[in-house]
Amino acid sequence: MRTTDLPTFSETQSSTVQETIRIPGCNPLPRGDHDALGCTSEASKVQSHFDPETVVSLDPDGKPLSRYGDPSWNLRSMSTDGGQTICNLYFFEVQLLLAPPEISRPSLAALIREQQTALLWLHMDAGRQRAQRTIVAASHTLNQLAQGAYRRGVTLFELLCDPLMLSEESVDKTSNYLNASRSLLRTLWRHRDFLKIDVEVRLKELGEAIKESAAKEDAEGNQTPIIPSRIYCAILAGLLGGLDEIERGLNSLLDAYRQERAATLNAPKGLTHRVHQRLRNEQLQEAHKVMRARGWTRGSLRNFIAGEIVGIQLRLMNFVIAFTGMRIGEAQILPLKGVLEEVEHRNSVHHVINGFSHKLNGGRKKPASWVTTSEAHRAVLIAQRISSTILQVLENGDPAMDDAALLFCTTDNPYKKTAASVIYKRLATELIPAICPVITQADIDELNSLELERGWLREGIEVGKAWPLTFHQYRRSLSVYAHRSGMVSLPALKGQLQHITDEMRAYYSDGFCRAVNLVFDKDHFSHEWKAAKAESSFLGYTLGILFSDEELLGRGAERMANTVTSRTRSETLQLFKDGKLAYKETVLGGCVSTEECKARPLEAIELECLEKDCTNMVVSPKRLGIVIRSQEIVVATLERDEQGSVEHRLEAGNLQVLLRARQRLMETA
Repeated sequence: MRTTDLPTFSETQSSTVQETIRIPGCNPLPRGDHDALGCTSEASKVQSHFDPETVVSLDPDGKPLSRYGDPSWNLRSMSTDGGQTICNLYFFEVQLLLAPPEISRPSLAALIREQQTALLWLHMDAGRQRAQRTIVAASHTLNQLAQGAYRRGVTLFELLCDPLMLSEESVDKTSNYLNASRSLLRTLWRHRDFLKIDVEVRLKELGEAIKESAAKEDAEGNQTPIIPSRIYCAILAGLLGGLDEIERGLNSLLDAYRQERAATLNAPKGLTHRVHQRLRNEQLQEAHKVMRARGWTRGSLRNFIAGEIVGIQLRLMNFVIAFTGMRIGEAQILPLKGVLEEVEHRNSVHHVINGFSHKLNGGRKKPASWVTTSEAHRAVLIAQRISSTILQVLENGDPAMDDAALLFCTTDNPYKKTAASVIYKRLATELIPAICPVITQADIDELNSLELERGWLREGIEVGKAWPLTFHQYRRSLSVYAHRSGMVSLPALKGQLQHITDEMRAYYSDGFCRAVNLVFDKDHFSHEWKAAKAESSFLGYTLGILFSDEELLGRGAERMANTVTSRTRSETLQLFKDGKLAYKETVLGGCVSTEECKARPLEAIELECLEKDCTNMVVSPKRLGIVIRSQEIVVATLERDEQGSVEHRLEAGNLQVLLRARQRLMETA
């Protein structure tokens, strides 16, 4: 359900409401309150913005699951594993620590709760579609703000509209709070008339107040640190070395899992506990023996087996993420069936992992693929053996459900993803001590060469401690080292990492030129490529500029001509080898920059360079004319079919950049 025409109270409620609470600064809203001090009667006096029967969420079958007036909202249908994982949103509850009984304010509590509920519903339903995780973060932030408002004796909207109070409540909060609160403020501002907020919502001032008060390291948006080269190699070696060990004991572990589940699920009914235990022990004698060899002594055999399986799945998940660059959320929902594919290209077989991504798509899953190595292919095959066993043991009898089975499922549900809390806990307690080496000063020096003046200590990166591994470090390190090798282009990384242009530029390419080149084979082609780079650049210049049959435009062409006019060929080549000259071909001509380019690296056409009249740009009038004609066709098509759309406006703007640049270049030629 989408809130297109926001209903007023009179449209959705009868005249049975006895009283409406009104506090200066806003024209209230809420409904029934369920706070810890028993303020339910006061809640009934608060005016509700929406009909309490308004459906706010549906179950996976499309039936109403939660309604606006419920004490909590269940958003499990938004889960990326098809609704198997429960997700509940809870609203403001008065705690005794917030207000002792003698000074309790049930009317204010009810009002704050309704304001929170209404704002969250508008945030979910009257704007762009958001992912489940984003909504959960917004709900958590609203709970924090609601508690702060109650402590101050003001309404939630009064707090949100007051820069000073909002700044004080935001002190030392995290980046998640920073992002969620600013997004909530925009929702409040958009719907200020419907919410009947009497005071001015100064959006820019409020946003600055939050940003200035939030924790500085979070407000600055520091990137995930790249893993230093020595530690990165050690982690990958640890993951690779673990595959043989996993495979050696996997059959016996899965057999024990089958036996334990059969003994539990097929146990006769009506037996006493003692008889049941004796029968179970007789059936699991072999499993007991095998699990004792793995370290089990006493306690729940089921929990021990499940823990062993989850530990193996965690290693395999790390392996897949490390050798593909996928996000943890994408790895969690990899499917069991159809996950592997082999593609033949140029007489070589390449391994592809098929799955889904929901990043930057409003939480909706979209198909995605990642090229990977033969080792990662092997890791996926092992993971398939585990999840196939779980599916076989726990299959619900509906073959249609098999397609929903996950590669990294839980041991009690083949369709449910392993909880992130379980994954992160075991990562910290089991995997990091096993595969992460101790940090040395040389590692810190390498990090400083990439990002100087960054406070590594506050991130747990300290000499003498194990490297604090996180999943996103795999992603950034893969992109940096892959691009540093010289064999992987940024557009190829964009396709592999499922990322957008601007974020890729700002986040992943920064620092790559100063990173270590992790190509170890002395005979590898990349070494030849690097050695021949200067000659290649010189030959490109010779063909692209020196022997060009047309008059080239741009400040780069003019600057290069002035530099080499009085020099011989050998002298010019030496300048290329010394790094004093450089040239590379582009769509519009070429670039003569000897430094790292600051323009968007993934743009097909260097529009930014054209618009800024870059000093390094070489423009071929012929190529520019072809691009302009092609762009005119694109704009004309969009104007006919999608006039006024975002894409139409963007492409029309790009065309104007091209036309203005051509006119300027021709005038200065």
